[in-house]
Amino acid sequence: MSSRRRFTWRKAAVFASGLLLVSLADPRPASFAAGCCLVAAAWALRIWAFGHLEKNVVLVTSGPYAHTRNPAYLGSFLALVGVCLAAGNPETTRGRLVWAAAALLLLVFLGAYLPRKFQREYPRLRALFGPEFERHAANVPDFFPRLTRWPEASPRRFSWQRVGENHEWPWGLVLTLVLAALWFAPRWSPLARLWNGDGG
Repeated sequence: MSSRRRFTWRKAAVFASGLLLVSLADPRPASFAAGCCLVAAAWALRIWAFGHLEKNVVLVTSGPYAHTRNPAYLGSFLALVGVCLAAGNPETTRGRLVWAAAALLLLVFLGAYLPRKFQREYPRLRALFGPEFERHAANVPDFFPRLTRWPEASPRRFSWQRVGENHEWPWGLVLTLVLAALWFAPRWSPLARLWNGDGG
């Protein structure tokens, strides 16, 4: 079994953190709706990114890649923020604690997950694309985007076919299921019921 497919402790920690977040979720209509809107925007960004991407074939600098070198990761981060926003609320102790725990997850994403990904991917891209990679890296930020489009970006067009080839469509279903689980969590989660003093 390849190292990518092994169920590592990191994957176990991510799964456990997600399950705990869903189990303790205490959504309210306003914050939940705001979170859903952010998740939808994040998925749209990922679709835009994967509609331009041909991994390891060309160095993509068009579309969102003219603003950030990692638009798919930015989309994932924004989706995580949206899920976290939807899971809690400012009105109850549990809702605020959910947001506090979610903030830790976001810090782990920014402080540990992303640097590890960049450390793995950048040497491979540098070896594949050489000066082209260096020029893109010198002008386009790693993660948080520049507001203006990089003038030297490729004119490459968006392709719905590439979205499918990059296997992005199931991600929308996953996000929808996660949001549904968050909304209904107070009704089915034993942890939520225990918190409420229901116990049963």
